[in-house]
Amino acid sequence: MPSRTGLDLDTGEHLHYRGDLRSGDEIAVTDRRLLVRRPDELVSVPYTNVSEVAHESFNWFLTLMSLSLAGFGFYSISENAFVGVGLAAFGLWSVYRTYRHRDRVRIHTHSQAKPVEVFPEDVDALYDELEPAIDAARAEQETQREGEKSRRNRDQERPNEERSREEIHEPG
Repeated sequence: MPSRTGLDLDTGEHLHYRGDLRSGDEIAVTDRRLLVRRPDELVSVPYTNVSEVAHESFNWFLTLMSLSLAGFGFYSISENAFVGVGLAAFGLWSVYRTYRHRDRVRIHTHSQAKPVEVFPEDVDALYDELEPAIDAARAEQETQREGEKSRRNRDQERPNEERSREEIHEPG
């Protein structure tokens, strides 16, 4: 069972997964929400607010394009040193940035314009716990909606039944 310390969990809230992020932060999956603990803040994302969870592994196309740009930069140093060094440096920086953004998990929400981005150390373990938790929360939400609809339908039918009974019992 993962440790609950430092997460500010509600009473009765079960912790399913707690893992580290590559930045040194932590991520936790409970039965109601996703928590991202950073040194200065604790981000809480309820599953009812999640619209999509996307995993971006490694972008090989961008890596090949960046390496091509760096190679062209090194090749063109003999013609124009300033432009060649600039292209090579930009290509190598792009490869480094692409490598740093491997295994990015984006959690898109209904209420925020920008998604919550995390870089977990173990993406598979996070997904193994996150997907069933989101599915269970959505199923529970759907069950509540259906219950409210049936309650509203019963409340709307009840006055009609009372009127028809009154019409039958009134002498005419």
